[in-house]
Amino acid sequence: MIHQIPLWLYLKHFSSPKPNGYGLVAGFDLNSDRLNVVVVNEEGKVVTKKTWWYSDVTRPGFPKGKATALRLNALSEVLNFLSRVGVDYVVFEDLFLVKKRRFTRSRSGNRKVSRFAKRQMLIHGVIKALRLGFNVVLVNPKGTTNSEEHEKVMREKGFDRHTASAYLIALKGLEVIKNNE
Repeated sequence: MIHQIPLWLYLKHFSSPKPNGYGLVAGFDLNSDRLNVVVVNEEGKVVTKKTWWYSDVTRPGFPKGKATALRLNALSEVLNFLSRVGVDYVVFEDLFLVKKRRFTRSRSGNRKVSRFAKRQMLIHGVIKALRLGFNVVLVNPKGTTNSEEHEKVMREKGFDRHTASAYLIALKGLEVIKNNE
C-alpha cells in the first residue's frame, strides 16, 4: 500500500529558508528538448535569460526514464540558479488548463510532443520551487505563443520563440503579482 504525505507537511519539514530576493520574477517555457527562463525586474526589464538544453532525449530509442531524469535534473538546476540570482517569484504556464496536446504534420515533432510529460515536469517544478522558498504563480498559457504580441517580442528583443514565450510568461506573472498586492 502506498501512503502519501500531505504537501504542507512535506514542505514544513523539507523546505529551505526563504532566500532574500530582489523582487525579481522568472518566467519558464518548458519544452521537450529545452527549458527557457527569463528573469525580469518590477518594471518588466530583462535581468537575465538562459536556456538549458537536453536535446538527446527526443531521439528515437532514448530511454524514457533517463529522459525524464534529465529533464527534472535540468529543472532543479534552473531553480537552484534562480535562488542564487535573487528571484522571489517563479511563473509557470498553468498546463492544467490545457486539455489536449496539439500534434503537428511532422513525425519527429509528434514524437517529441507525445513522449514529453509536461505536467509531471510542472508538478516537480512547483514543489521544488516551494521547497526552495519561491512564491509560485501559474498563468494562463493563452497568448504566450503564436500571437501578435509574441511575434512583436521576437522582433524587438531579438529572442527566439521559446525565450519570447518565457518572457511573456514572466510579464503575465508580474501582472498577476501587481494585481494581488
